[in-house]
Amino acid sequence: AELICGGVILNIQKLIEDYAAWLKSEITFDKIGEYFEITTPYLDNANDYIQIYVKQDGNGVFFSDDCATIHGLKMHGFQINSNRKLYLEKILRQYDVKLKGDEMVTRAAENNFAQKKHLFIQAVLRIGDMFSDPQSKESSFFLDDIQDFFAEQEIYYSENVQFTGISGFSHNYDFLLQRSKTKPERLCQAVNNPNNSSMGNILFAWNDTKPARKNESQLIVILNDRNYMAKGIEDAFLNYEAKVVRWSERNRESIISLLSTY
Repeated sequence: AELICGGVILNIQKLIEDYAAWLKSEITFDKIGEYFEITTPYLDNANDYIQIYVKQDGNGVFFSDDCATIHGLKMHGFQINSNRKLYLEKILRQYDVKLKGDEMVTRAAENNFAQKKHLFIQAVLRIGDMFSDPQSKESSFFLDDIQDFFAEQEIYYSENVQFTGISGFSHNYDFLLQRSKTKPERLCQAVNNPNNSSMGNILFAWNDTKPARKNESQLIVILNDRNYMAKGIEDAFLNYEAKVVRWSERNRESIISLLSTY
């Protein structure tokens, strides 16, 4: 599968294979008691490498984050009130992960280990992104704000959709804007904290998903530019032909046209 980007033909299959090879080379593990500690190349919001823990569980595998995700958020003032708990549970269901106290956990059959590990790491990244807002301790969330905006502008969507890429991995998207006579299918991701880790994760998912979708399908990333945006993030998305929406510019006519059905 190939994609024309800025006049240059990109070999998407090779990009995915290169990314997978890099990911494999960067993952390390150590044996700690009955657990294996897996260190990933993904960074959390404190710029520490994300670590997860797995152990044998009967005929399957048990996953844990050792409470690191929720404890990290609490250290930055995160409070689990009733409204936030609903959103937290919603994200956990999306990735088939449960919360046991402050510990994120899931289980998998051995033959489904790779997919479960992929989803578990995505859940850790997603919760860290959605609930960590260095500018505000308010109870509103970026996804909340986007849904309110969609309602105001009568933009119709499906939420929490999942597609399988050509690698066989499943990828979650926040919104699906349906195809119409005048608009292609558009998959949307909200990025609360636009950084290199979230960018790399989204681009890998999209480059894996796109060849399995219709040729004209588009990716739209909605960047919360009220928060710090790492240098080059917007350009990187544009280089892969993603449509970029800065939250501060959401009321522009061109943005509303991009997101609407007609």
